[in-house]
Amino acid sequence: MAESQRLTTIDRPYVIENASLGLLNLMGEAADDLLARDRADLAPVFAGRVQVSTRAVPRCNLLFLYCALDTSARVSGTEFSLRGVIKAAGAHVAVVASEVPAEILMAPGFGSSLGSARDWSANIVITMNRNGDSFGRFFRELFSQMQDGKTMPMAWVTLAPQLPQQSDDIPGTVCLMEAGHIAFGARKD
Repeated sequence: MAESQRLTTIDRPYVIENASLGLLNLMGEAADDLLARDRADLAPVFAGRVQVSTRAVPRCNLLFLYCALDTSARVSGTEFSLRGVIKAAGAHVAVVASEVPAEILMAPGFGSSLGSARDWSANIVITMNRNGDSFGRFFRELFSQMQDGKTMPMAWVTLAPQLPQQSDDIPGTVCLMEAGHIAFGARKD
């Protein structure tokens, strides 16, 4: 997809009109409560454009994935790599919403196995610590700002300034902004 590979800037963001949210639970009951909380927190931002699945990868612009990852950046229990799931969804923003243990992220080869965007770029967030209710508040505000036309990197640094000491009211995440400046189209409320 040529549009997904174009250079984005703050002045020329990739704008997704009527963005849709997909919630994909590949962990079963272990993630049911997390998914329910996230759906309640985020559904108002994506009024009527939310899909939930436990098997099939939903087609969506924004994917929240509940899964276990292994040290080769594969989704445990499936044939998919993390990138493969994101591409199958058609998502340009993806959040691994279940906590990924630090030992997985720090494992030799995890970063290289995650790889870089070869044929599908996306801003990918990997969660290490949801930090309770901070997770839902943070992402609801991030996506609300994106709905108002602020790009993801700019909204991110507003909510989580990149300082040596991070605020204790945000989730612990690693964010790969490889697709760069993405915004959502204006709200259609």
